[in-house]
Amino acid sequence: MLQQRTIWITFAAYLLFLLAIAAYERWKGQNPNARSFLTAGGSISWPMLVMTYLASLMSTWVFFAGPGGYYRGGLGYWVSEFSYIALFPIIAHFTMNKVWLLNHMRGYTTPADFYDDRFKSPLLRVILALVFLASSFPYIASVLISIGQATGVATGGQMNYRAVILIVGIVITIYVMLGGMKSVAMTDTIQGLIFISLLWIIACACLGIGFNGSLKNAFHAIQQNSSAWLSYPGPDGWVPYGARLGYPLSCAIGWTIMLPHVFVRSGYSGKDMHTQRKLMVLTPILQGFVWTGTMLIGLVGIALLPGLSQGDTELIIPYMIQNVIQSIHPTLATVLMLAFLIGASAVGISTADSFLLVSSSIVYEDILHRTLGIELSEKKKMLVVRLTIAVIGGLSVVLALHPPQLIFTLIMFAIAIVMPLFPILVCAIYWKRATKQAAVIAAIVGTILVLMTYFVWNIGGTWYGAIGMLGSTAAMVIVSLLTKPEESPEFFQALEESSAEFYDIQPEKSSQQAKAIG
Repeated sequence: MLQQRTIWITFAAYLLFLLAIAAYERWKGQNPNARSFLTAGGSISWPMLVMTYLASLMSTWVFFAGPGGYYRGGLGYWVSEFSYIALFPIIAHFTMNKVWLLNHMRGYTTPADFYDDRFKSPLLRVILALVFLASSFPYIASVLISIGQATGVATGGQMNYRAVILIVGIVITIYVMLGGMKSVAMTDTIQGLIFISLLWIIACACLGIGFNGSLKNAFHAIQQNSSAWLSYPGPDGWVPYGARLGYPLSCAIGWTIMLPHVFVRSGYSGKDMHTQRKLMVLTPILQGFVWTGTMLIGLVGIALLPGLSQGDTELIIPYMIQNVIQSIHPTLATVLMLAFLIGASAVGISTADSFLLVSSSIVYEDILHRTLGIELSEKKKMLVVRLTIAVIGGLSVVLALHPPQLIFTLIMFAIAIVMPLFPILVCAIYWKRATKQAAVIAAIVGTILVLMTYFVWNIGGTWYGAIGMLGSTAAMVIVSLLTKPEESPEFFQALEESSAEFYDIQPEKSSQQAKAIG
């Protein structure tokens, strides 16, 4: 439908725009230190933090795995999405706001810094670094895969998939190397506004052309051709009882909290507690808005084109444009296909850049510096960080050149592998009896169980990381009770002092004072 020339011109303009912002941020920042480059040093205000969090969170779900998931999972899948969205403010209040308070006093850089500050375990730091890196590569690769697939579909297979992967991967890597967290936050904000707008334009256009803008007509078509879409567990029957627990838990904990790039944003990058509260309140509202638009695309897709295979469902947007809109409004179809390509690129790049940044911090801080003891000057440290970004970007490109059938598979595995770390986070904050031995064993047990569910028991697509998180929780409690706790006075003192600074906490009154007041 689109000419190769059009695609390359669009890519060139878009990617040059990203590079320009990165170059500007580097010029404005002159010579940033590593912490400022990697986390913005806790200086991002709430409008930008909310948008960079949302944009980096959404990824290829929005234009590929999301519509495909709603096509296959049915209306019940949309309901399950809102079950975890409602949990986010509660979980964020009791966990990530506490992490932010500690970061305010302690100055963390990588997700493992928080855990190490509490448990003082070099082994735990290494395990966490490996787990977080294991979640990063699939996500970055899924972005490149989705952009490559989008260009292929948009041009009727004319585009060279490998060329697109290489060029986009290289430019994203260079842009992150130049600008760091502040440029990523700025571009994520812009890209977030772009992809949300284009998503709803596509959804409304497909509904308008396919059913004259009538949801009633779309539902009637579904009742006639795919009535299972309106029932649980949907047309593909892919939401059995295990998934009804595993999927919401995976999204509420693994996806919105524990993935390393969102962990850093929600725990380290916010400017103040007002920013944290805005993030906690506005993020679920915006998530609901995005997922409703994505669900609408899946609804219209199955009403217009029922019976697609699993892999094809993730391309439902271009399929509707080509098979329905093209014959009625060719010009509109061209505009929508370009919108699909730009939207998919925007939401994908905003996730890939975030993962590249946090992955490089993990490699340098957790492995080279903290574990191997390599000490470098600030200038050399920045050089190593940028080189690490280049290496990780290159490895992700290699992975993307040999993609699996479903992008959904890559994304859900990345989410599942970090879930067992959540019980360790909660115990670190709220249970002084928790020990470093327990944290190490819980991380190992949880990770092994997740790998077993995927590669041995073949139930990863049902339970995701829920079994691993359950095993991690049990190991954390049992081993802590069997081992001697070690004091972490600086950790808890920092938490208390920071809480007193940002919360209205009144000192407890003695019983005599209480009686006198009474």
